[in-house]
Formats: sequence, C-alpha cells, structure tokens
Amino acid sequence: MRDGGGDWPFRAEHLAAAPPERHYVSRMAIAQRLAFVTVFLTLVLIGVGVLVRATGSGLGCPDWPLCHGGAVPPGERTAIIEFSHRFVASIVGFLVIAVAIAAWKYYRHVPFIVWVATATVPLVGFQGLLGAITVVRELPPEVVATHLITAMLVLSCEVAVTVAMYMEDPAHREQFDRSVAASRDVGRWALWGALWLLALMWVGGYMAESGASTACEGWPLCNGGVLPANDDQEITHMLHRYLAGAFIVFVIPILVLAWRRRAEIRWATLFAGSLAVLYAAQVLVGALNVWYTFPEPLTISHTVIASLIWFTLSTAIALTYYAPTAEARSHEFRKAGATA
Repeated sequence: MRDGGGDWPFRAEHLAAAPPERHYVSRMAIAQRLAFVTVFLTLVLIGVGVLVRATGSGLGCPDWPLCHGGAVPPGERTAIIEFSHRFVASIVGFLVIAVAIAAWKYYRHVPFIVWVATATVPLVGFQGLLGAITVVRELPPEVVATHLITAMLVLSCEVAVTVAMYMEDPAHREQFDRSVAASRDVGRWALWGALWLLALMWVGGYMAESGASTACEGWPLCNGGVLPANDDQEITHMLHRYLAGAFIVFVIPILVLAWRRRAEIRWATLFAGSLAVLYAAQVLVGALNVWYTFPEPLTISHTVIASLIWFTLSTAIALTYYAPTAEARSHEFRKAGATA
C-alpha cells in the first residue's frame, strides 16, 4: 500500500458499490447449471433403463429396493445392470430435490419455476413407485410402457424449469425478446408433435415388453403385407410403425416454418435441423432393428434417439410458451439489495 494504504480504500469502495443484482444473478447461474446437469443425467438414466430392457436385466434384482436381499448387487451381469439403473435413478432423484430447493431460494419470485420444480419431486417419486411395481409384478408391458412415458414427463418438467431459469436471467433476456412472439407457430407444431410422440412411445414400450417386436419379419412390410394379420402382436407392431411414419406430418411443417422464420427465431434452424436428423436416424435404426433382429446396440439406440426427439420438442415448446416475469424479477432484486 502507498501513502498510508491509498490503494485499499479504492478497492473497498468498489466492493461496497458492487450491486446486489450481480451476486444474485451469479447464484441464479449456479441454479441453471444444476438444472442442466439434472436434465443431462435424466437422459443418461433413460439410456441405462433401455440397457436394462435390451439385456433382459429387468429382474436382475428380483426384490426392491434391495438387490438379492443386499445393498450391493452380486457379481452377475443382469444384477449389476439393473442396480446401476437404480443407482443413477437415485442420483437424479436427489438432483431433482436440489433443483426444487434452488428454485425456492433463488427463483421464488417466479411461480412457474417454483411450482414446476416442486411438482417434479413427487412425479419422480411416482416414477420410482412404477419401477418397484415393474419388478414386483415381473415386467407387465403396460406398466413398463407407462414407466417410460413418466420418464419423458419428468424430462419435460426438468427442461421447462431449465429453460425458464435461463430466460429469467437478465444476462440472457435480450436473446429472447424478439423470438418468443415469432415462434408461436413452430411451438404449436412442436406441441402437437410431442403429444403424438407420447402415444408412439407408449405403444413402442408396450410392443417391446410384450414380445411384439419380432412379430413382423421384414421392413417396411410385415410378413410380406402392408396390413397386419389378425394377430394381436402383429397389430401392435404395425400400429407402432404407422404412428412412427405419420410423425413426418409434424416434422415437415416445422422444417418449413423454421426456415421461413430463421431470421426472427434464433434457435429455429438448430431445432428443426436436429429434429429432422434425429427422425431420419430413428427410422433407419428402426428398420435395422427388424432386419438384424433387435441387437442390443440398435435396441438401445432406438429408444435413446426417441428420447432426444422428445427432449428437442420439449425445449422448443418451453422456448415458445414461457414468458419471463420481468417485473417480479426486478422486485426480487430490490428486495435482495435491501437485505444485503
């Protein structure tokens, strides 16, 4: 220090003048990262869940929540795979709780974030209950399919919270001022596409667990015909194909609208391009699954790609329909400044 500490008052003055908004926004950024990690690990969890089904490990741990009566699985492949699914699910569960706590602490001024983050906690609990029922009842197809759909709904809630947290951050607000109003048509098609995909994934989950996956030899025909025979498994299999093929009705309008409004909607090109590529890959992997009789890598890829399509649609819907609460945020900043 010079002249009796001439530098120190300068530094102290700057520290005292630092606005409370800066510290508050930094904590908001931490919450955003936590929410993003939760979304990422949920996608990983879905992938591990598909690995369980593809390898026939659903009953690798025949009891719940223990595995063969112990807290640690035995050294069997199916038990380790099933237990790894439960382990990742537990981590996601704790992260969902942490995001809800962060929402109440840093986003209390935003009711949407608080209530969706809070509602996701019991939804994850319901998902765990379905997992337990799946084991106890020895993998009934309708419960397995519902378990998959609930995972998608959990993912959508997490995506909505993450996007809302990001959009509520003043550092990102200007990025969305122009695009929200312009994206309504794209978001509407994404919403209808997500509802269609929900039905498609339920039928696919039911088909996989009921044994209908191998009911049709050949692709795109089923045992040489366009229509299935009078057989429940063939009907289930072809229903899945019909729903998957009809999904292009949503992909094409989204591509056209996104291209036309690419200058107004910053994320439109990336969203539409990702959706088109994922859909094409999904159709190809579905055909390869039939041609090569559902090998594990292709089976896992099929559901993971479907989950990525769901994630893409959920993100577009959140970006379209969420409107930041600027007034409430300003009030919270003033409150933070008064208590600092």
